[in-house]
Amino acid sequence: MQLLEKARKTEYLGREFLAWLWFRTETERGKFKLGDKNVEIWFDGKITLQGENERGLETITCSGESQDMKEARFALAENKEIVQATLVLNIGDNQWMFVLDSLWMNFKTFKTPRIIQDKKDDPDGLFYEKMFLIEEAVSAMDGVYAEFIKQRISPEWAEEEVPALAGWIREGK
Repeated sequence: MQLLEKARKTEYLGREFLAWLWFRTETERGKFKLGDKNVEIWFDGKITLQGENERGLETITCSGESQDMKEARFALAENKEIVQATLVLNIGDNQWMFVLDSLWMNFKTFKTPRIIQDKKDDPDGLFYEKMFLIEEAVSAMDGVYAEFIKQRISPEWAEEEVPALAGWIREGK
Protein backbone atom coordinates (compact mmCIF):
# COMPACT_ATOMS: atom_id res chain seq x y z
CA MET A 1 0.00 0.00 0.00
CA GLN A 2 1.33 3.40 -0.96
CA LEU A 3 2.06 6.01 1.70
CA LEU A 4 -0.61 8.40 0.42
CA GLU A 5 -3.24 5.64 0.52
CA LYS A 6 -2.32 4.87 4.14
CA ALA A 7 -2.54 8.54 5.06
CA ARG A 8 -5.96 8.87 3.41
CA LYS A 9 -7.26 5.79 5.28
CA THR A 10 -6.33 7.31 8.65
CA GLU A 11 -7.09 10.95 7.83
CA TYR A 12 -10.32 10.71 9.80
CA LEU A 13 -8.21 10.58 12.98
CA GLY A 14 -6.66 13.95 12.20
CA ARG A 15 -10.06 15.44 11.45
CA GLU A 16 -11.56 13.94 14.60
CA PHE A 17 -8.60 15.21 16.60
CA LEU A 18 -9.07 18.78 15.35
CA ALA A 19 -12.83 18.66 16.08
CA TRP A 20 -12.18 17.20 19.56
CA LEU A 21 -9.47 19.78 20.21
CA TRP A 22 -11.77 22.62 19.20
CA PHE A 23 -14.47 21.17 21.45
CA ARG A 24 -12.01 20.94 24.35
CA THR A 25 -10.73 24.48 23.79
CA GLU A 26 -14.25 25.85 24.07
CA THR A 27 -15.65 23.63 26.82
CA GLU A 28 -12.56 23.29 29.01
CA ARG A 29 -10.69 26.42 27.95
CA GLY A 30 -8.11 24.33 26.12
CA LYS A 31 -6.20 23.46 29.28
CA PHE A 32 -4.20 20.24 29.39
CA LYS A 33 -1.91 18.86 32.07
CA LEU A 34 1.05 17.10 30.45
CA GLY A 35 3.36 15.77 33.13
CA ASP A 36 4.46 18.79 35.14
CA LYS A 37 3.53 21.27 32.39
CA ASN A 38 0.30 23.19 32.04
CA VAL A 39 -0.54 23.60 28.37
CA GLU A 40 -3.17 25.88 26.94
CA ILE A 41 -4.37 25.70 23.32
CA TRP A 42 -6.91 27.73 21.40
CA PHE A 43 -8.06 28.15 17.82
CA ASP A 44 -7.14 31.50 16.33
CA GLY A 45 -7.67 33.26 13.06
CA LYS A 46 -8.36 30.68 10.37
CA ILE A 47 -10.04 27.32 10.06
CA THR A 48 -10.67 25.27 6.90
CA LEU A 49 -13.43 22.68 6.63
CA GLN A 50 -14.36 20.27 3.84
CA GLY A 51 -17.29 18.06 3.03
CA GLU A 52 -18.75 16.07 0.17
CA ASN A 53 -22.06 16.99 -1.41
CA GLU A 54 -23.86 16.09 -4.64
CA ARG A 55 -21.60 18.44 -6.61
CA GLY A 56 -18.36 17.09 -5.16
CA LEU A 57 -15.91 18.35 -2.56
CA GLU A 58 -16.81 21.65 -0.91
CA THR A 59 -14.21 23.68 1.01
CA ILE A 60 -15.07 26.42 3.48
CA THR A 61 -12.46 28.71 4.99
CA CYS A 62 -13.36 30.99 7.87
CA SER A 63 -10.97 33.59 9.16
CA GLY A 64 -11.17 36.47 11.52
CA GLU A 65 -10.69 37.54 15.06
CA SER A 66 -14.01 36.16 16.32
CA GLN A 67 -13.52 33.74 19.19
CA ASP A 68 -16.85 32.07 18.37
CA MET A 69 -16.14 31.32 14.70
CA LYS A 70 -19.91 30.93 14.22
CA GLU A 71 -19.69 30.25 10.49
CA ALA A 72 -17.14 27.48 11.04
CA ARG A 73 -19.26 26.00 13.84
CA PHE A 74 -22.26 26.07 11.50
CA ALA A 75 -20.23 24.32 8.77
CA LEU A 76 -19.20 21.68 11.32
CA ALA A 77 -22.88 21.18 12.16
CA GLU A 78 -23.57 20.76 8.42
CA ASN A 79 -21.27 17.69 8.27
CA LYS A 80 -18.12 19.50 7.19
CA GLU A 81 -14.87 18.30 8.76
CA ILE A 82 -11.89 20.35 9.87
CA VAL A 83 -8.92 19.86 7.57
CA GLN A 84 -6.71 22.70 8.78
CA ALA A 85 -6.68 25.13 11.68
CA THR A 86 -4.54 27.91 13.10
CA LEU A 87 -3.69 27.15 16.71
CA VAL A 88 -2.03 29.05 19.52
CA LEU A 89 -0.13 27.06 22.15
CA ASN A 90 0.91 28.45 25.51
CA ILE A 91 3.32 26.77 27.90
CA GLY A 92 4.32 28.99 30.79
CA ASP A 93 5.40 32.36 29.38
CA ASN A 94 6.06 30.97 25.90
CA GLN A 95 3.59 31.16 23.03
CA TRP A 96 3.67 29.39 19.65
CA MET A 97 1.40 29.86 16.66
CA PHE A 98 1.03 27.36 13.83
CA VAL A 99 -1.33 25.79 11.35
CA LEU A 100 -2.08 22.10 11.92
CA ASP A 101 -3.09 19.95 8.94
CA SER A 102 -5.36 16.91 9.42
CA LEU A 103 -4.04 14.67 6.63
CA TRP A 104 -0.37 14.51 7.59
CA MET A 105 -0.77 16.04 11.07
CA ASN A 106 2.04 18.40 10.16
CA PHE A 107 2.76 21.94 11.23
CA LYS A 108 2.68 24.83 8.79
CA THR A 109 3.72 28.46 9.30
CA PHE A 110 5.30 27.57 12.65
CA LYS A 111 6.08 30.64 14.78
CA THR A 112 8.07 30.13 17.98
CA PRO A 113 8.44 32.48 20.93
CA ARG A 114 10.99 35.20 20.42
CA ILE A 115 14.55 34.28 21.27
CA ILE A 116 16.41 36.86 23.30
CA GLN A 117 20.08 36.05 23.13
CA ASP A 118 23.23 37.83 22.09
CA LYS A 119 24.61 36.48 18.78
CA LYS A 120 28.13 37.61 19.66
CA ASP A 121 28.36 35.54 22.84
CA ASP A 122 27.13 32.27 21.35
CA PRO A 123 26.16 32.29 17.66
CA ASP A 124 25.20 28.59 17.72
CA GLY A 125 23.04 29.18 20.78
CA LEU A 126 20.35 30.88 18.69
CA PHE A 127 20.00 27.78 16.54
CA TYR A 128 19.89 25.40 19.50
CA GLU A 129 17.41 27.58 21.39
CA LYS A 130 15.13 27.69 18.32
CA MET A 131 15.34 23.89 17.97
CA PHE A 132 14.54 23.49 21.68
CA LEU A 133 11.46 25.69 21.33
CA ILE A 134 10.25 23.77 18.28
CA GLU A 135 10.77 20.46 20.09
CA GLU A 136 8.90 21.74 23.15
CA ALA A 137 5.82 22.63 21.08
CA VAL A 138 5.90 19.42 19.04
CA SER A 139 6.22 17.35 22.24
CA ALA A 140 3.29 19.18 23.80
CA MET A 141 1.11 18.54 20.75
CA ASP A 142 2.23 14.89 20.75
CA GLY A 143 1.08 14.70 24.38
CA VAL A 144 -2.31 16.24 23.59
CA TYR A 145 -2.71 13.89 20.63
CA ALA A 146 -1.78 10.92 22.86
CA GLU A 147 -4.50 12.04 25.30
CA PHE A 148 -6.98 12.14 22.40
CA ILE A 149 -5.96 8.64 21.21
CA LYS A 150 -6.27 7.20 24.75
CA GLN A 151 -9.75 8.63 24.99
CA ARG A 152 -10.60 7.62 21.42
CA ILE A 153 -9.91 3.93 22.09
CA SER A 154 -11.54 3.89 25.52
CA PRO A 155 -15.17 2.84 26.16
CA GLU A 156 -15.87 6.40 27.39
CA TRP A 157 -15.41 7.69 23.84
CA ALA A 158 -18.72 6.29 22.58
CA GLU A 159 -20.56 6.61 25.89
CA GLU A 160 -19.56 10.13 26.98
CA GLU A 161 -17.29 12.03 24.61
CA VAL A 162 -19.13 11.47 21.31
CA PRO A 163 -22.54 12.55 22.72
CA ALA A 164 -20.95 15.64 24.34
CA LEU A 165 -19.10 16.48 21.12
CA ALA A 166 -22.24 15.95 19.02
CA GLY A 167 -24.23 18.21 21.36
CA TRP A 168 -21.57 20.91 21.11
CA ILE A 169 -21.64 20.64 17.31
CA ARG A 170 -25.46 20.91 17.24
CA GLU A 171 -25.22 24.07 19.35
CA GLY A 172 -23.25 25.64 16.49
CA LYS A 173 -26.34 25.87 14.26
